[in-house]
Amino acid sequence: MAQYRLSVQMIGRSGGRSATAAAAYRAGQRIEDRETGLVHDYTAKRGVLHTEIIAPDNTPDWMKDRTELWNAVHKVETRSNSQLAREIQLSLPYELSQEQQVNLVRQFVEEQCVARGMIADIALHAPSSDPGADERNVHAHVLLTTREFVGDSWAKRKNRDWHQTEMIEEWREAWALHQNRELERIGSSERVDHRSLADQGIMREPQKHLGPIATEIERDGRSSHRGNENRAIKARNGLLNDITQAGNVLDAKIAFEKRKLAAWQDAKRNQLRLDQEERQQRFEAQLEKDMAAFEASLDAEIGQTKQGISRAHEQVASRLQVRGWRKFIRDITLTTRKDKKELERLEYDKARVQADEDRKRADQEGQQQSQRDIRATEEMKKARLLEKSFQKAEERREAEGWAMKAGKGVKAAQEAQKRQDAQNGPPAPPKKEQKPKPDRQDARKDRFQTRRERQGEFRDRRSHAEIRREERERRTVDLRKGDGKGRSEETEPPTQDMDVLRRRADERRERLLRDREQRRDRGLDDDFDI
Repeated sequence: MAQYRLSVQMIGRSGGRSATAAAAYRAGQRIEDRETGLVHDYTAKRGVLHTEIIAPDNTPDWMKDRTELWNAVHKVETRSNSQLAREIQLSLPYELSQEQQVNLVRQFVEEQCVARGMIADIALHAPSSDPGADERNVHAHVLLTTREFVGDSWAKRKNRDWHQTEMIEEWREAWALHQNRELERIGSSERVDHRSLADQGIMREPQKHLGPIATEIERDGRSSHRGNENRAIKARNGLLNDITQAGNVLDAKIAFEKRKLAAWQDAKRNQLRLDQEERQQRFEAQLEKDMAAFEASLDAEIGQTKQGISRAHEQVASRLQVRGWRKFIRDITLTTRKDKKELERLEYDKARVQADEDRKRADQEGQQQSQRDIRATEEMKKARLLEKSFQKAEERREAEGWAMKAGKGVKAAQEAQKRQDAQNGPPAPPKKEQKPKPDRQDARKDRFQTRRERQGEFRDRRSHAEIRREERERRTVDLRKGDGKGRSEETEPPTQDMDVLRRRADERRERLLRDREQRRDRGLDDDFDI
C-alpha cells in the first residue's frame, strides 16, 4: 500500500545546526565549512541513490557545486538565529523504479520550488539495510535556500511568501497529485491522499514519526518512548478496527433488511395498483353498460313521443308553407291561425320533452360521477391503510433492531428438522382436527369487492325524495299542459298518447272532408288542398 509523507522543517543557527553538515550527510559527501573550519565527511554513508542540485536559469554555474552553494549561504546568513535552509522529506512509492522515482521528485521540485526562485539540493536515500527495517522506505531529502538570488548576489530581504502556511498546504496537495498521476501511468491501483485521517473520514488514530534516535533505539531491541506510544496507538487502532468492522457488518445487515422491507413494500404497492386497475376497468365497464341501458330505456320512454311530435310538427309546418289562393282560403277559414297555435304548442312540447330528457341524462351522469367519487375515496382509503401498515411494520422492525428473519428456505429446513426430530423422538400427542383454511385468493376478492358489486346484499338506503324522483321519471310525459292552477295532470302511457294523436288527426281529416264536400256542392274547385 502506497504511503504519503511530506514533512517540512527548518535548519537554523538557533538550534545549533549547520547547512553544510546537513548537505554533506544527505549527499554522502565531504564538505568543509569555511566559517568554522570543520570538515563534514560522510563519504562512507551507504544508501545514497541519487544527488542533484536544481537552480533557476538566472543563477551562476558555481551554485551547482554543493560546497560552494552552502558555504555561500553561511556567508550571507550571519545572524545568530538565521534560518539557513528549509528541508522537505518525501516518501516515494516503492512501486516505481529508481529512475521513475528520480523523475517524480525532479518534476515536483521544479514545479513547486525552483519555479518560485528557490535552489534545491536533492538526495534520494534507499531503505536501511538493518534487520527489521522497512524495505519500502525509499525517501528523498530536499534542501531549499531561504533567500532568492537576484542578479549576481543574494537578495537583501527574504521572500515572506515562502514562509506562509498556505504554501505548505499547496505543496502537500501537489505532491499527492504527482504521485497519483505517476501510479496511474504505470497501471497501479494504489493511491495516496494528502488529507488527514479525520478529514478523510477514517476512524483511525495516526501514529507518530519515530525519527532517527527512536529508530536506532528500536533497532537495538530496546523500547523507546515514541515506539511505546506507537504500539499503544496500534493496539487502540486494532480494537477500533474490530469495532468498526462489527459496526459495518451490523450496518450491512440493517441495510439488507431495509432493502428487503422496501422490496416487499414495492411488491405490495404494485399488487394494490394492479388490483385497483382491474377493479377500475370492471367498474367502468359496468358504468358503460348502465349508461347504455339508461339510453335504451330513455329512448323507449321518450323516443316515440319525440317522433310523434316531430311528425306533427312537420305536417303543420308544411301546411303553413302553402302560397297563393290556397293560403287565402286558409286565412279566411282561420286554419292558418289554428295551425300556428298548434305549431307553437308542438314546439313548446318538443322543448319540454328535450329539457326533461337532458335533465334525466344529467342526473344519470351525476349519479355515475358520484359513484366514481365514492370508489376513488374507497381506493384512497385502501392505499392509506396499506401505507399505515407499512409504517407499523417499519416501526416494529426498528424496535426489533432490524434482526434478520429466516427466509422461506430456512423455515422449510427448520420444519423438516422438526419433523425428523418428531419421528426419532416419542410420538407426539394427536392434534385437534383443524378446519380447512379458505382460499386466500377468494378471500381477497371478497374483501376487495366494491359496494356496487355487493349492492344486492344491502337494503335500499336512498332518501324518500330520491325514490319519488325515480318514480316520476318512470312515468310518461303527457303532451297536454296542466289545468292552469299550478297542478299538472298525471300522464298516460305512451301508447295512449299516440292513440289521442291518431284520434285527433282522424277527426280533423273527417271534418276537412265534410267541408270539401260542402264546397264541391257550392261549385268550388275540386283541387282544394286539405
